[in-house]
Amino acid sequence: EPLLDGIGQPLDMTMSVLRAVSPVHLQYLRNMNVRASMSISILRGGKLWGLIACHHMEPRVVGFERRTTAELFVQMFSLLLERRERDDEIEQGQRARLLHNQLVGIMATERPSTESVASLAEQMGKLIPHDGVGIWADGIATLKGSTPTSVEFEALARILNRQAASRILATSNIGALYAQAAPYAEHAAGLLAIPISRMPRDYVVFFRREVARTVTWAGNPDKPVEQVEGSMRLSPRQSFEAWREIVRGQSTPWTNGELAIAEEMRIALLEVFLRHADALVDEQRAEATKQDLLISELNHRVRNILGLVNGLVSQSGATAENIEGFRAVLGGRVQSLARAHDQITTDNWRPASLNRLVATEADAYLGGRPDCITIEGPPLLLSPRAFTTVALLVHEMMTNSAKYGALCHNRGSIRIGWCLDPGGNLVIDWVETGGPPVQAPTRRGFGSTIIERSIPYDLGGEATVHYHLAGLSAHLVVPVHFVIQTDLATSRPLADAAVASGPKEEGRLTGRALLVEDNLLIALDAEEILLGAGAERVDSASGVDEALRLIGSARPDFAVLDVNLGKSTSFPIADELAALGIPFVFASGYGEDAYFPVLHSGVPVVGKPYSAERLVTAISEHLRNLAKTS
Repeated sequence: EPLLDGIGQPLDMTMSVLRAVSPVHLQYLRNMNVRASMSISILRGGKLWGLIACHHMEPRVVGFERRTTAELFVQMFSLLLERRERDDEIEQGQRARLLHNQLVGIMATERPSTESVASLAEQMGKLIPHDGVGIWADGIATLKGSTPTSVEFEALARILNRQAASRILATSNIGALYAQAAPYAEHAAGLLAIPISRMPRDYVVFFRREVARTVTWAGNPDKPVEQVEGSMRLSPRQSFEAWREIVRGQSTPWTNGELAIAEEMRIALLEVFLRHADALVDEQRAEATKQDLLISELNHRVRNILGLVNGLVSQSGATAENIEGFRAVLGGRVQSLARAHDQITTDNWRPASLNRLVATEADAYLGGRPDCITIEGPPLLLSPRAFTTVALLVHEMMTNSAKYGALCHNRGSIRIGWCLDPGGNLVIDWVETGGPPVQAPTRRGFGSTIIERSIPYDLGGEATVHYHLAGLSAHLVVPVHFVIQTDLATSRPLADAAVASGPKEEGRLTGRALLVEDNLLIALDAEEILLGAGAERVDSASGVDEALRLIGSARPDFAVLDVNLGKSTSFPIADELAALGIPFVFASGYGEDAYFPVLHSGVPVVGKPYSAERLVTAISEHLRNLAKTS
C-alpha cells in the first residue's frame, strides 16, 4: 500500500524483500501443500540467469541474518559463475583469433575458390561441432556429411538470402525458420549460416542433426483456464506427478562461444574476399593497360606486314616472267616469312639456333640468287629473350635491305658474320654491298629504332649502324650471358636452305574433297590447290552445320578442316568423319600448338598460310599411312 505512488505510478516493489505474490502462485503453492516460500535471483551481467527457490511445508519467517547470508551466498555464486563463463569466453576468443589468423594466412596466397573455401570450412568445423557442412558459392552447392540435398539446400540458400544484414544466422530449429525444412529435420535440424560475400550472398552453413530429447516437468506445464466471477483466469494445476514431453525437430543449441567463433570466421573470410577483390580490380586494370599496348603493337605489326607484303609483291612482279612465275616466287617468300614467324613463337622459351634464325629470315629474299646472302659463324644458341630480340632485329634489317638496300638491286649482296670476342660476347657484323647509294634516314621509324636500340635497350649490348654510299654496315654485340655455345646448333649453306624450302615432288589426289574454312579468300586458294593436285570436286563449307549437311548428302573421300571456325571449332565435324571412316587433316594458324581432343591427337596438322606442297603432301602421306595400317 498504496497501490499507486505519489506521481500516480504503480508502487515499485523491486527492492522489497518481504512482499506478497500472485494469488495464482499462492494457490499453486497450496496445491503443493507448501506454506512458506523464498526465492533469490541469480544475476549475470544485470540480467536474470537463474533462481534459487526455497519451500517449507509450514509457515516460516526467515530472519534478517539468514536472508542476508543467503543473499551473500548467491552473490558469491554469481561471481564464480561470471568468472567461469568469462574464462570460457576468453579461451574461445583466443581460439577464434587463432583461426582468424590461420584463415587469413592460408587465403592470402591464393584466390578464393569453392575448393579453398571447402578446405577452410573443414578447418572451421574443428572448433564448431557439427554433423554436416554446405557451401553455397556462385550458385553452386557443395555438400559434405549430414545435410539437405542439393535441391533442398538451394531453396534454403534463397531463404537465407532474404535475411536482413550480413550477419551470422543460427537456429536449432530450421523448421521454425522455413516450414519446408521439417521433412529433413532428421539429418539437418539446426543450422549456423556464415555469409562470406556481399549480395548476392554466398554462405558456409554448418548443420546439426535432430536430437530427440525427453523433458521432465513437475506436472503438466499447460495451465488450465477457468471462469471465476464472470471472467477467465489461469488456474494452477492440481496434480504434481512427473510430466514427460518428447521434443523433436530440433538440434542441440549453438552456444555463445560457438557463435563468437563463427563471427570471427565471417570477419576473416570477408577480409580475405575483399582483399582479393581489390587485387582483382588492380589486376584487371593492369590487364586493360596491357591489352591497350598489345592492340597498339598489333596495329603496328599489321601495318608493317601489309607494307612488307606490298614490297614482296612489287619485287616479285619486277623479276617474274609470267603470272605463274610471279605466283610461285611470291608464295615462296610468304611461306618463308611464315616459317620465320614460327621460330619466334615456337622457340621463344628455350634456347634456339642463331644459324637457323638468320638462314630462315634470309630465305624469303633469296629467290633465284642463293649467293646474294652469305652467312659465316660458329654454331650458337641464343637464350629465349635474346632470340626474340635478335629475330626481330634481323627481320627488320632484311626488310629494310629489300626495300632500300642491297637486296633491292640485282647485283647487291649481304655478308652476315659472327664470332665470340675474348669475353664470350657475341659479335655480329652485317655488311651490304652492290646496292644503291645509301644515306642515313632523315626520320627514325619503328624499324630504325629496333635496329639501333633493341639490343642496347633489351639486352644491355651494343649496336652501331653506318650508312655508307657503298652500302649499310652494322656492328652488333650481344652480352655473353645470352649466348650458349654448342655443337647441337647446326649451320648450313644458304644454297642448301633454298633447295630445302623449294618445291618438292607433290603427291596426287583423287576423289571428292570436303574443305571446311571460314575465310572465303583462303578457301578459294585451297580449292584451287586441291583441284590442281587431282581432286575431282571440292565441296566447301564455312561452318559446322553446313559441313555436316554436305557429308550427309555426298560422302567425301577426304577432308581438310580448319580448326578455328570463329565461334566454334571443327571438332564435331572431325568426330563425324572419324565415325564414318573418312580420312582428314587439320589446318590451323596455331600450328601444332593448337589444342586437339585425344581422339584426334594423331591427325596431321597443316600450318597456315597454305602452300600447295605442304597441303597436298600432308594429305597424300596421311592417305598412304592409313592404307598401310588397314
